[in-house]
Amino acid sequence: TYNTPLHVIALFIILVLSVIACSFPIVVRRFPKLPVPHHMLFLSRHFGTGVLIATAFVHLLPTAYTSLTDPCLPPFWNDTYPAMAGFIAMVSVFVVVGVEMFFASRGAGHVHGSEYDAYGGVEGPHAHGAPARPYHSRTHSLRPSPSGDFDSGPSGTGHLSPSQQQQKQLLQCLLLEAGILFHSIFIGMALSVATGTAFLVLLVAISFHQTFEGLALGSRIAALHFGPRSPKPWFMALAYGTTTPAGQAIGLLIHNLYDPASQTGLITVGITNAISSGLLLFAGLVELLAEDFLSDHSYETLKGKRRLQACGAVVGGAALMALVGAWA
Repeated sequence: TYNTPLHVIALFIILVLSVIACSFPIVVRRFPKLPVPHHMLFLSRHFGTGVLIATAFVHLLPTAYTSLTDPCLPPFWNDTYPAMAGFIAMVSVFVVVGVEMFFASRGAGHVHGSEYDAYGGVEGPHAHGAPARPYHSRTHSLRPSPSGDFDSGPSGTGHLSPSQQQQKQLLQCLLLEAGILFHSIFIGMALSVATGTAFLVLLVAISFHQTFEGLALGSRIAALHFGPRSPKPWFMALAYGTTTPAGQAIGLLIHNLYDPASQTGLITVGITNAISSGLLLFAGLVELLAEDFLSDHSYETLKGKRRLQACGAVVGGAALMALVGAWA
């Protein structure tokens, strides 16, 4: 039997968890006098990188393959071209690269993922100097200041105005959020149409999923440079916090009509998850992981104990999110 009150309670549980998780890093950034160590933001940012990568590899891409190769679908999907999920993910990566190239040609150059960390200098000194690794030459568009934050002056070959740097950072974060939100609506719908023991297991798993993913996105939003009174970071956190509950609300309304195992449901969820996996794979591996650990700038700003801590945070985030994948 379908327990409507229980599903309504679940909607508010997910709403509260999602909003709090995504808003927490922003609150800490906006109110630095709070008794929260800045080092926690440093760790949460890298923890979030692992979460996002595991979301793409463990949650989205396998689900896309499973959905698009289901025996209930026409032979094209499961026999003629069973690799469709991978193809869609690949195309979405190319589209993101095209979007970034387009905006780069308009003057918004590449921004290092490591430069998003407004608290990077709190844990250790930043070095000013030539790149330490010749094999990876990206434009250094931000420059560390003695206070540990990053100034918007040119460094190396970068010639970007502060507004161009901010636009580039915002674009990358919006693409990251798009990859997350794109599949969240269907996560909510799947939760609302589930019943019995499956519903309870899924609720617990999705609660952890939303919490980890919210912290991951929130830490990246918090690292963007907005005005002190700008509502943009709050709107971005609210968008994340309300998307899955919106899917739950839709599921509540149409739980008698929507069947995730139908051909329409399988194709819709499969394509959506494939697109989202491509977006998150590019963002997680290229924009975040490679920039934070393999760029020239990272070898100057992330050294010794801090680099080991960052690596541990990435592995920890990926491991926990992969564990959640056993149930959701």
